[in-house]
Amino acid sequence: MAAIGWIWACVMLMAGVRAHLGDLLPRDLIVAMLLSGGIALPLLWNRKTGLFGEMAPSGIVRAGLAVLILLIAGIGHPQAVTGLLPGLA
Repeated sequence: MAAIGWIWACVMLMAGVRAHLGDLLPRDLIVAMLLSGGIALPLLWNRKTGLFGEMAPSGIVRAGLAVLILLIAGIGHPQAVTGLLPGLA
């Protein structure tokens, strides 16, 4: 489960930085991508050495929160989200 968290976190953080530098998406979608990557980052939630280790939820809860943040931000900008999907733009 941690490998999926690392992959999700890296993809969301890199995509958020790329979208920010290129000014490709609305600001709240970029912030949602960065928050999603931060929540999914296993380094922060490690129960032994993590920054938030004492209040760490399970991996599935963190995954649900990460997807929920993106879903909530995407509802506000459906045109931007459909522009990201090939064949729908």
